Amino acid sequence: MECARIREACSAVLDNETTELSPHAIEQHLRACGPCRRFAADARSLRAALARDVAPAPDLATRISSQIRTRQEPTVAVLRLGLVAVAVIQIALALPDLILGSDEGAPIHVAHEVGAWGIALAVGFLFAAWRPLRAVGMLPFAAALSAGLLTTAIIDVLDGRANSLIETTHLLALIGTWLLWLLVAPRAGRRRQLRVL
Repeated sequence: MECARIREACSAVLDNETTELSPHAIEQHLRACGPCRRFAADARSLRAALARDVAPAPDLATRISSQIRTRQEPTVAVLRLGLVAVAVIQIALALPDLILGSDEGAPIHVAHEVGAWGIALAVGFLFAAWRPLRAVGMLPFAAALSAGLLTTAIIDVLDGRANSLIETTHLLALIGTWLLWLLVAPRAGRRRQLRVL
């Protein structure tokens, strides 16, 4: 039991940790106990060998992040510009509904709400284009809205309640969602770049 405590204390001393045993008590035991003396000597040798073999690694974080940013920038820039374009068109299409309350014979209040949703979606796309790291928070909302718009558009066109040409405006939400997904989805190419660096 005493040997186990001494060996634990020897390891703690090598790791610059505190121990409940005094250095004098450890030294006295090591003088009297050959196996513990060998343990302490082996531990010191191992520690010295490890310290010799391990050189401090250079800090490559800045170099790696700048290379990743440089390699991804063209793709990210195109996606961000695409989101801005979708947002501008979405705003142009939603403003008449929001301001004038005109949406193919829908009640004015409903047209105003449709316009507000369109503007909100456009603002979300603009924000994601401005702050791409925040796009992941926008994606579930845009995906749910796009899926709902696409589903109702298909149902209404098939039932003859809507004009298919006018319903194509909902493709903007779908395109914006796709651009968001491309902006935030993990790309295999990016993982390969990280491994190469």
